[in-house]
Amino acid sequence: MKKIGICILIIFISLLSVSAVSAHGADITDDTMIIANESNGVFAKDIVDNLGLNITVYKFKSDGDVEHQLEHALTNPNKRILAIAYQDTVESYLDEHSELKSRVLVSNDDEKSISDSCKKLVEIDVNSGSGSNNFITPLVVGVVIGLLIGIVVGAVVLKRKK
Repeated sequence: MKKIGICILIIFISLLSVSAVSAHGADITDDTMIIANESNGVFAKDIVDNLGLNITVYKFKSDGDVEHQLEHALTNPNKRILAIAYQDTVESYLDEHSELKSRVLVSNDDEKSISDSCKKLVEIDVNSGSGSNNFITPLVVGVVIGLLIGIVVGAVVLKRKK
């Protein structure tokens, strides 16, 4: 009976130590990007190439795809986005998630607006203030979980030796 209780305790602690996994897929886009559509994507790419900036233009086909990309921006503090298409979707998303307003810009799709916004986009400092905090928290959590599991396993091993 004691073995079953110990096994259940170990399984319970193991389940608690499993980190949450985002179920909406991996982000395969670049960190600095432009949200475009079929009508303005090539135009935006030409402007970015002429400026010589390292910004990737992605053509989106639906509001849902744009919202999905903005969800990735919530979890990736390095992501900077310029939206020249789907402006209404992006602005309504920004109203709900104000923490993205410093890294997500909305622009008209004319040459001057895109050019000015692209320059602003690459000037956004994504490293301000959040660099060290993103490492310390998982480290401390991992150490605490490791200690708890180590204590339980050590107690089981010592009990078996007697």
